[in-house]
Amino acid sequence: MNGEQQKASAFINRLLSNPAMQGLIPLQKEEQIFQFLLQNSQQLYPTLSSANFFPQHTWEQILNLLCAALVEEINKTLLPNLQTIINEKTDLSFIPFLRQQNIPYQKIKEQMYEFLAQLLQKPEARKGFAGSYTALAFNFSEKYIAQLVTRKEYAHFELVKVQRLRMGKEELKDMINVSMLLKPAIYSLTPTGGTTPSDSTSGTVQSQFAEKIFQAAKAQLSYLPEEVIKSAVNSNVSFTENRFLEATSRIAALFANRCKTYAPQAKVDRGADTPDKSWFNIARRNFKFYGYDVKMLDEFFKIAAENSW
Repeated sequence: MNGEQQKASAFINRLLSNPAMQGLIPLQKEEQIFQFLLQNSQQLYPTLSSANFFPQHTWEQILNLLCAALVEEINKTLLPNLQTIINEKTDLSFIPFLRQQNIPYQKIKEQMYEFLAQLLQKPEARKGFAGSYTALAFNFSEKYIAQLVTRKEYAHFELVKVQRLRMGKEELKDMINVSMLLKPAIYSLTPTGGTTPSDSTSGTVQSQFAEKIFQAAKAQLSYLPEEVIKSAVNSNVSFTENRFLEATSRIAALFANRCKTYAPQAKVDRGADTPDKSWFNIARRNFKFYGYDVKMLDEFFKIAAENSW
């Protein structure tokens, strides 16, 4: 590591040690610091271009150094945590319910990790993965899937009768979790620094593009059943555009998007709505724009309200 890289890493570590960063997951920290650098460029540049830091550098050059250091520091936590999520928190025992195959689960997990580690070299994939990562790290789906199975209403009907997933509660949860885990597959055909042909605000992609991603991802995730890959890729497609989206895709999209701002330690002000109830309620009002299944949103809103989540 040269002198400039050492200075960049030292500056980034000072930002990461800020108490405001506590409680955030690695990718949330990365996004917060990146936004801080962008929004405070005019104030930061005089100091960072001084003799003590990066003299005779433009702000763009300094920003590139800092962003490279930021990614390197975040990866020291992110990649080991990702391995832990895949190896210890990802249960693949739902796969025999889809098809009989004799491939050891560890082989599948190794393939998923290699796929995601390569994908997470892209800034846009890292940003897109934040919600999924948070949902998986905090096991967000467990309490909601348990409620769906108990209530046996719309979402459960879509999973069991329409998608025909003859599984128990745990297997349904695990398939949805893997769909979230592989949701950033949508970035697999984009060059580093490029973007998907998506609506940049809603984050959804067209079904035709999702099909191209699905075909490409099958080659890289050859041990996984196609149904799982399709569910993950389609979690990026608008239900408004495609009414045949798998229920697991629709639920994975809701959970991943909800968890982009998930903060389990957040305190609720007296009289205010609880975080999940508030998020699902706002999402209900904007379901067409984001391509959500409004009936699922209604059900999750009721669950959150009844349980004070």
